[in-house]
Amino acid sequence: MPDPLWFDPQNPHYNPDKAAAGDPWPYDYAVTGLVDPDPKKLIDFAPVPRLRSRRNGWTPEVQRIFILALSESGCVSRAARAVGKAPRSAYRLLEADGAEEFAEAWDNAIAFGIERLRETAFDRAFNGMEVPVYRRGKLVRTEIRPCNRLAIALLSGRDHNVAQNRERASSRRLYRRKLLALDKFKRQQRAEEEARWAEHKAVMDRIIAEENDPALRRRRRVEPRIRRL
Repeated sequence: MPDPLWFDPQNPHYNPDKAAAGDPWPYDYAVTGLVDPDPKKLIDFAPVPRLRSRRNGWTPEVQRIFILALSESGCVSRAARAVGKAPRSAYRLLEADGAEEFAEAWDNAIAFGIERLRETAFDRAFNGMEVPVYRRGKLVRTEIRPCNRLAIALLSGRDHNVAQNRERASSRRLYRRKLLALDKFKRQQRAEEEARWAEHKAVMDRIIAEENDPALRRRRRVEPRIRRL
């Protein structure tokens, strides 16, 4: 276990509350896995407040449609395209001020979407899906065929999957907010250091100018010479 004296308080994962409580590793961990989905949080969440109202912006209606689309597909890129937005824009909205309930609704929608995709996969694996049959380039009939490969994959007994290892939106939002706060703190530190250096340089330039100015040197008070008695 590392020495607590070597902990970096500027690390975005650093948690001062854990450090004050004597935790030997005072860092936050990313929260992964799915939540128990709550249907109310898909609609009754508080939308992210926006500074400016734009016709093509993230209005409350667009945010709710995005969450509903996310609950249908479980895919952020598809849900973003459903409301005419880019996935990067959705992630930026997740990092905005007042997006706590939006992040919770995001996690619920992902859980609903993945559960719906899992149910669809089980249905296709065991009940089969309609497959077209072509002969000489022409469609002759369709058959209902079960997908044995998909059934084997679902029954493989693997406990760890992408859904369980996926980082929650609320945890991702907290980490990104810490990164932004750390970046702002570093910019302030840089600005203060540059201001101190500029003040120091101004004093040095004034001293050098006084040393090189003959008139200023003549006006200086000359100390009297000590004579021998």
